[in-house]
Amino acid sequence: MVLFEGEGIRAERLPPGSRVVYSPTSLPGIQDVDAAIRHALLHPHGIEPLPELLVPGMRLSIVFDDVSLPLPSMCRPDVRGRVIEQVLELAAQRGVEDIELIAANALHRRMTPAELKHVVGERVFRAFFPDRLRNHDAEDHDNLTHLGLTGAEEDVEINRRAAESDLLVYVNVNLIALNGGPKSVAVGLASNGVGPADAGAASP
Repeated sequence: MVLFEGEGIRAERLPPGSRVVYSPTSLPGIQDVDAAIRHALLHPHGIEPLPELLVPGMRLSIVFDDVSLPLPSMCRPDVRGRVIEQVLELAAQRGVEDIELIAANALHRRMTPAELKHVVGERVFRAFFPDRLRNHDAEDHDNLTHLGLTGAEEDVEINRRAAESDLLVYVNVNLIALNGGPKSVAVGLASNGVGPADAGAASP
């Protein structure tokens, strides 16, 4: 049997009597990825088409998954970059100029410039890095906003730019059912859970 092992594969001889469960047949591939992205942006589920949400003078933040997804890394062009390019194109058509891109790396290590370029593509990288394309910093409390407490009295803090934006577009890579959804913002853009006062009290 050929099995997945971490980011690679291996051939393994299974013992007699082993039961192998195969995944369902793959869905057919998308022939025109860019057209499919455009259709999704213009015909989303349960919300207005993206152009109707874009207004001149607004603050738009585009957030995307960090290098931890997918594994192994996606070949160029990364689908996140293809989505981001179309969002930027629609934003330009609607006169939106205040735009920032944020890697939602949570408490993961920060992405390198080369990794950021790989995800967003050469054109977007040159246009936005480093001032308007950056990693989220879960420990930079000057750039975090406290939104309140959960029912369990837990602090809820996320990236200040994202919280103060008029529109937040999250570009997510979904591999399994646990990926994606509203929780991506709460996780990927969250703080380290230690407020400035707590950090000061804990320091020697």
